[in-house]
Amino acid sequence: GSEGRLEQTFVTDQDNALIFAAAGEREAARHAFLGFAAQVNRDLDACGFPLCKGEIMARNPRWCLAPEEWRAQFGDWIRNPLPEALLNASIFFDFRPLAGEARLAGELREAILPQAKASPAFCRALAHNALTVRPPLGVLRDFAAEDGQIDLKLVGTRPFVDAARVLALAGGVAETSTAARLRAVNEPAAVEAFHYLQGLRLRE
Repeated sequence: GSEGRLEQTFVTDQDNALIFAAAGEREAARHAFLGFAAQVNRDLDACGFPLCKGEIMARNPRWCLAPEEWRAQFGDWIRNPLPEALLNASIFFDFRPLAGEARLAGELREAILPQAKASPAFCRALAHNALTVRPPLGVLRDFAAEDGQIDLKLVGTRPFVDAARVLALAGGVAETSTAARLRAVNEPAAVEAFHYLQGLRLRE
């Protein structure tokens, strides 16, 4: 999510996961890591990063996986781009390593990027999903505001974030931040517009 893209603003909840390499019995290792993750999630909450209501956190056994399990999970999302899979993909494809053995995340990205690039159906489904959010433009000019307000995240920056993700995955680009993805696919004007909207969000 936004934390993986380094685009979190003043108010953000937790979106995190854990990838572990087990030297011995996998389930025993998972049990130990889940206990550790639960403590970290509680501590982050105490520091002002609220728990994720959707349980996209490392304390959730669904998101505390060994490398081969993560590869299988991403592979399933790519092969079966159903609504929940697309929602998860839009969050998890933005991952970046934060601590520990960063190579595990790097190896996972190297394994899944070619799969996403080689799946036009998956990229098309992601694009279709992205197009459900329309910029708040009026019929002739001005903006279509709801109660005099515009959600600068939902209809402002999100179209850039979603488009950049689709273009990056379709092109096999490893970058995770929106600006870096847009630069990688040669869209400098979009980078400028995205940064303008992000600045406007922070100011307002």
